[in-house]
Amino acid sequence: MAGAKWVWATAGLLALSLLLGLGLVWCNIERMDLAYGLKTQQVELERVEALIGKLELERNNLLSPHRLRAKATELGLGPAGQGRLRRITDGDKDPQGPPEE
Repeated sequence: MAGAKWVWATAGLLALSLLLGLGLVWCNIERMDLAYGLKTQQVELERVEALIGKLELERNNLLSPHRLRAKATELGLGPAGQGRLRRITDGDKDPQGPPEE
């Protein structure tokens, strides 16, 4: 009788050890999967940050006063002359004053 209990106890401990080992392997696989996903996201983030830097540089280049002045000259544009600009402050009000009668 005592020998049978010892066999069942050994079998139970062996099954428990097997389950704990499988659990440990599963946790390690999940850890590696998360590490791979994190590495992929870091590479994507670096790519996007590099693209943002390039786009900001291009925007600053395109909006530089020297380039805008050269482009305006190329298109035949220049500063507005006297009386060519109107400021509209409100849709209901005429900035030039009331109409003459």
